[in-house]
Amino acid sequence: MNLSKHNTNIEQKKKHFPSFIDLIKNQFWHGGDKYKLNDEKEFTDQVCETFPGDTGVDWILGTAMKYLGRYKNFGREKDLLKIATYCYILWLKAGFHLKEKHDEDVKKNIDVKE
Repeated sequence: MNLSKHNTNIEQKKKHFPSFIDLIKNQFWHGGDKYKLNDEKEFTDQVCETFPGDTGVDWILGTAMKYLGRYKNFGREKDLLKIATYCYILWLKAGFHLKEKHDEDVKKNIDVKE
């Protein structure tokens, strides 16, 4: 199955990013309701505490890998949305949202016009 059907460029990314964010937002809100444990935690937090593995988030990493495999096998949009959602949860669990300076890979080796 060929999953590379379209090219990407900065114009495509800018044009479609808001739609992607809206789809991810839907995942967050739905998951937040569906997996709420209490006012402080979702079941994802409880699963990570029960089965921490080496990193404390091994379960999330494994689940994201499962969705990568499903995407490879079936090419479904919903699997990519779940991967993006789990990446955001990992970002939160690592505490990156609390940092004043973020570790972005945005150093430019060439000039890019906005």
